[in-house]
Amino acid sequence: MSDSAPTTHTKAVRTAQKTRILSPDIARGIALLGIALANVSTAWIAAPAGSTAASLGGIVHDSIFEKIYAVFSAMFIHVRGLPMFSTLLGYGVGMIVYSLWRRQYPDTAARGVLLRRYGFLALFGVIHMVFLFWGDIMFFYGVAGMIFAMLMTLKDKTLWWIAGSMSAIYVIVGITLGVVLPLYFGVSTDTMASLDLTFDSYLEYLGMGLLSVPIQIGSVPVEILMLMPVMIVGYIAARHRVLSRVDEFRKPLWIATWIFIAIAVLVGVPWGLAEIGVFSAQTATVFSGLNQAVGSLTGPGIVAAVALLVQPLQRKINKGNGHLPLPIKMIAALGARSMSGYVGQSILFLILTQTYTLGLGQGGGILAEAGVATCVWLLTLIGAYGLELAGKRGPFESMHRYIAYGKKGLQDPYVPKQLPTPAAYPQIPGTTPLDKASDKYTQGN
Repeated sequence: MSDSAPTTHTKAVRTAQKTRILSPDIARGIALLGIALANVSTAWIAAPAGSTAASLGGIVHDSIFEKIYAVFSAMFIHVRGLPMFSTLLGYGVGMIVYSLWRRQYPDTAARGVLLRRYGFLALFGVIHMVFLFWGDIMFFYGVAGMIFAMLMTLKDKTLWWIAGSMSAIYVIVGITLGVVLPLYFGVSTDTMASLDLTFDSYLEYLGMGLLSVPIQIGSVPVEILMLMPVMIVGYIAARHRVLSRVDEFRKPLWIATWIFIAIAVLVGVPWGLAEIGVFSAQTATVFSGLNQAVGSLTGPGIVAAVALLVQPLQRKINKGNGHLPLPIKMIAALGARSMSGYVGQSILFLILTQTYTLGLGQGGGILAEAGVATCVWLLTLIGAYGLELAGKRGPFESMHRYIAYGKKGLQDPYVPKQLPTPAAYPQIPGTTPLDKASDKYTQGN
C-alpha cells in the first residue's frame, strides 16, 4: 500500500463513495429470504406424501391460506431469488472491476484479482456443498466470477450478444425439456416432486454432499446458460453505475420491472392455480416448465424494482438527512453480509429441519415450511444487524477478503512490481480510471 498522499481529485472520489448505495444491500437481503423460502421446499423438507402442490411444498390441510401462499410462491419465490442474487453478483463483479480501475490496476492485474477472489469462492462452495448444503450455489458463482475475468474488457455490445444468445438457447432447451418432453411422457409436477431427499443421519447427508460435487461440476454448462445472462446484465449495469444513477436510468429500470411482473403474472399465476387444482395437472406441468425456462429473466427486474422503490430514501441519504427505518437497516445489514447470511441459513436449516436433528416442519406442508424458512431468515437478519452495530463484517466475508486479498488488502494506487517506487498512471483532471475505461468499452455501441 502506497504512503503517498492522494490527489485532491482522488480525495473527492473517495468522499463521494462514502455514501453506500442502499438498493444492492436491500435487494440481497430480500433475495436471501426468497432463497430460504425456495430451498426449504425443494431441498430441506420433503413435501408430505400424497399432498397436492407437492412441487411447492405440499398442501396438507386444504386451507385457503395454504392455497393463497402456493399461488404467491409460484409468482414470487421459485426461480426468483436465485436470478435476483445472480444479477447482483454480476453487478458486484462490475463494481470490483470499477474499484480496481479506480486504484489504477492494469487489466492483467485486475484479472488476477478476480481469478483469486472467485477461485477461492468456488473452493468455499465445494466445502459448503459437502458439509452443509448439497444444493450450494457459491461454487457456480465462483466459476462465473472467473469467467468474468475473461469477459471483463469486452464491449457492451459484445456482452449483450453473448447474454442474448445464451438466454435464447436456455429458453428453447428449457421449454423442450421442461414442457414438451414431460407432456409427451406424461410426467406431472407432482411426479417430479416425489423424490424423497430425507436422510437418517449426518453421515448419509455427508454422502449426498460428496455425490453432489461431480453432479454440480457437470451442471456448470446448464447453469451458465441459465444464470450467466442475468449476471452479464448486472455487470453492464455496474459499468454505467445504474444503481447509483437510478433517476437517469428510470426507463430501462421500469422495462426490466415490467418483464418481471409479466412473468410473475402470466406464468406464475397459472402455475400456482393449476397446483391448487383450479386447472389440470397437465397445465401445472406446462407452466412449471415455463417458469423454469424463463424465470431467470426476472432477476434484473426484481433488482430494478427494489432500486426504484428505494430511490426516494437514497436521495435523502445522499443529502445527509435520510433516516433509515429499523427493518430497512436490518435488511441492508444482512445484504452487506450476504455470504455469511447464506452459509448461516445452511447451518440453521441443518440443525432445525432434518429428521436426525430437530425435524421442525417435517410433514407440516407448505405453510410450516415457509414458517421455518422465515424464522431462519429472521435469525440471520438479527445476527447481521448485531454485527452492523458492532461495526464488523460478516465472518465469511472477512475470511474471504483476507484469503483473496491478503493481510494488506488491495494496493491503492496499484504499483507495478518491477518499479522500485510508487508510480501513478497519468490521469485526466475530473475523470477516474473507470470513466476512461467506460469510454473504451461502452462508447460506440
